[in-house]
Amino acid sequence: MRKILFLLVLFSGFFACKEDEDLSFNVPVEFRKLDFQPVPGGAMMKYYVKNADVYGVRVRYRDAWGELRTREGSYLGDTLLLTGFTEARQNVPAQISFFNRSFVESEAIEATFNTENSATVALFDSLRVQEFWGGFSVSYTAPETVTGMVHVFYMGTNPLTGELDSILMSSTPIKSGGDTLNFEMSQVMETTDVIVRTDDFDGKRVKLQVYKSLPCLSMDTLKYEDDFLYEFGGKTITNATHGFGLEYLFDGDKRGIGFRRNKLAGVQYKYDTYVVGPNAFYHEGAKENRFIIDLKQERVPAAVSLYAFLNYQTSWPKNGESSTVVFPDLVSDIWNGQYYAHLPAKAKLYGTNSDPKTVDLSSCVLLYELDDDVDNLWDSWATRTDCLGGQGGAGWREDWRQGDEKDVLAADPVVLRMLCNYEAGRKFRYLILVVTDTYNNVRNYYQPEANAREYVTFNEMEVCIKAE
Repeated sequence: MRKILFLLVLFSGFFACKEDEDLSFNVPVEFRKLDFQPVPGGAMMKYYVKNADVYGVRVRYRDAWGELRTREGSYLGDTLLLTGFTEARQNVPAQISFFNRSFVESEAIEATFNTENSATVALFDSLRVQEFWGGFSVSYTAPETVTGMVHVFYMGTNPLTGELDSILMSSTPIKSGGDTLNFEMSQVMETTDVIVRTDDFDGKRVKLQVYKSLPCLSMDTLKYEDDFLYEFGGKTITNATHGFGLEYLFDGDKRGIGFRRNKLAGVQYKYDTYVVGPNAFYHEGAKENRFIIDLKQERVPAAVSLYAFLNYQTSWPKNGESSTVVFPDLVSDIWNGQYYAHLPAKAKLYGTNSDPKTVDLSSCVLLYELDDDVDNLWDSWATRTDCLGGQGGAGWREDWRQGDEKDVLAADPVVLRMLCNYEAGRKFRYLILVVTDTYNNVRNYYQPEANAREYVTFNEMEVCIKAE
């Protein structure tokens, strides 16, 4: 009996030792050499482990808000990003341990690391808030590694309460490298206070800055020929029968009223509009296909606006139509089934005081850039333009053939407002517009390209400068 009890005690001790061995896990020697590199908003920990017992690494530290964070890395990796910081910090303590495949964790070792300013803080180092056309402009630079949101407000009247309140204009992720945001205020005022705030992606507020009594710029509209001249450095379609020509670009028709009158009068294929092409797209380095505006003297450019047709539910002529429908060659070649597919989706507006026909555009000042998704008419400036049927932009149900002409004239136009980036004292004699792409055919997923011939159209152009 005593022998049996002795053996039981012996085996119990053996298994206890075995369990203690399973629960113990030593830090590999090669892991004790760590390298931390500060990055915006945190640090990058580099490690190297070549040990079959190691399954992963675990790092514990407290972030900028004092909250405990735990990051884990695999034995398959060699870097671990430690995030959660705002302002740059020195000697942040961290506890680093290992765990095996049974998730038994080793004893922790102590380490420290440094961080750099996060994008939510670094943004304010270069932040510029300045006056703009009927509003204000916000520009900043940011690190290439970015996290967080930037929110822009102005102080105005709350439409619900009628009291002074902060009006949200924009909430966007911080853009890698930086960005320029231009805002037009719906409320007319001579000056305003602008508020810029940043948050991290968890919604925690990081920093806020207020710019007081910022003046709002006003603009004057120029008259064609009296105040400015215009030419296109490519082919302009001129045809009286179908209503194509330069004269329609400055006739004051911002909604396609001339086209509407022709439709209602039964005059087919007469558009009373402006079209350039074929091959009117601008290609980098080229001297042709520049829309040139001569302001006659050096002025501060405010805006160039391009107007398009309202939706008149038009069936547009198309190439390769069935033999039962014969369209005139010119209009079928131009439209090829869609109007919106010939409106600018990607364009740039430059300012210069050099010869606009020969100047290298890289030496000009970029005043505005349109960079729409060519496959997304719905969210574009042209979303309410002419489109027949149930597929098109947000205004596909609109039908401005109906009603009186005065109702059409009172409707909001379809307009691309290219508001120029503003810098006090900067003036230009010439403006250069280039179009590099138009929208795709959203009604045909199998043949989206409806403008392979690269025609470009807009119905009216308006040029504005800073009011003196």
